[in-house]
Parts: sequence; structure tokens; C-alpha cells
Amino acid sequence: MSDKIHKQKSEQPGPTGQSAEYDPPGWISTEELEEELFAAAVADSNGARAEVDFERIDAYFAADHTETEAEYQRSLLRLIADLRPQLAELLGGPRRNR
Repeated sequence: MSDKIHKQKSEQPGPTGQSAEYDPPGWISTEELEEELFAAAVADSNGARAEVDFERIDAYFAADHTETEAEYQRSLLRLIADLRPQLAELLGGPRRNR
């Protein structure tokens, strides 16, 4: 992942305006997180913020990045949080940066 995109995502504010980090639980698979992101994107395709959210999702997947499985899951949760903040909170966050 390019440093610029990684910095943008890592500085993305959470519900309180602070940077959000997510810790996905061990019981959810990467495939399930991808399915939740896809379902949220399809459901919100006509929403007022859809274009902005989809641009962020597209930029993430278009970027050339190398992430571990855990980092990828955290990235997926950050993207889900744009569309479904309550779901992302239930699935693993946000936690405050230390």
C-alpha cells in the first residue's frame, strides 16, 4: 500500500473525530468481512454518501499494498465502518490509538 493511502486510512477519523483502529475477532473470517463490505456497498449504492464511500473503497483495492491477514482484516473493518459504523463496532472496534 502506498504511504499516502495508508496515511489517509490510518488517519481516518472515527465517530468521535479521533483516528479509529479496529481489532477483528478471531471468529470472523476474511471472506466474511469481504462479504459484509460487499453487502453494505450494494445496500448503500443509492445513498447520499455513496460516491465518497465508493471512491475510498475503490482507492483501497486499486492501491498496490502488502498487508498481513490481520492488517487486511483491519482495513476491511475500516471500510465497513464508512458504510455500517455500528456493524464495524460490533465486529471489532473502534479502539483508541495508544
